[in-house]
Amino acid sequence: MKSQLSSLQLFVATGAISLTVLTGCSAAESPAESSTEPESDRAVAQVNETAAALVPQDIADAGTLQMATTIGMAPLGYPDQQSGELVGFNVDLMNQVGEVLGLDVEVHGVSLDQIIPGMQAGRYDLTASNMAITDERQEVLDFVQYYFGASSLAFPSGNPKDLSPDNLCGTSVGVSIGSFQQTEVMPGLSEACEEAGSDAIDIQEFPDQQKAILAMNSGRIDAVAADSAILHYAAGQNDQVEVGENLTAGSVLGIGLPEGSPMVEAVHAAVNDLIETGIYQETLESYGIADLGIEQSEIKK
Repeated sequence: MKSQLSSLQLFVATGAISLTVLTGCSAAESPAESSTEPESDRAVAQVNETAAALVPQDIADAGTLQMATTIGMAPLGYPDQQSGELVGFNVDLMNQVGEVLGLDVEVHGVSLDQIIPGMQAGRYDLTASNMAITDERQEVLDFVQYYFGASSLAFPSGNPKDLSPDNLCGTSVGVSIGSFQQTEVMPGLSEACEEAGSDAIDIQEFPDQQKAILAMNSGRIDAVAADSAILHYAAGQNDQVEVGENLTAGSVLGIGLPEGSPMVEAVHAAVNDLIETGIYQETLESYGIADLGIEQSEIKK
């Protein structure tokens, strides 16, 4: 069975959202899910006039980018316990992109299935929500690369059931609804179990990855499959959580914009400005995910 699982891991790229889930109707946001940036100690970027000149005139006149991101995904996007405002790496980085371009950024915390329909309807200009850059998504989105991610496995500290990507058959694994782990990674591993004559994986779905981790800590499930950054952050905050091997080879994830968006070049220039000035790496380090950084961003259409 090991060879079956290994070939699957090479085939699957990681990400937080699957296009097949993001094609339904979207619900309205609640007031608490839309916010401007909260006060924080993050690094502040300076305007890059060359990059700012790439901003289309209508957006420059409006002065604000509408950015969608997912919630319940610390340290990438999650509500601050004190203020309730959305914070995290995705929020900080996009506000810094806005600063480079001379724009404000209005952050909308939404569920996974609202993001692509929301951009297609014109509600959001872009999203930073840990999207893998796949052929399917590139049919409707253009991407600006922004950090490396992979799907990983977490289990209770000490790994009492000796879990690994190769021996999950018959166990219960939590995933967040709409995530790449739910739609691609775990179904593929479960199918390999059944093809090998073993029990399927009991894939348990949760509203977000934080709730899946809580279920594991309470003993309701055996493990959690989620983005590596989220699980490593959780392990750093809670000694009940241990992170094992990656479930996928991983890939560079992208800031998504509607296909053909005139903002692609400007966002690309802004991300590379943040990399060159060191603000990008400083922001990664502030969330304990410095090793997920990239040296240069590319556009993927």
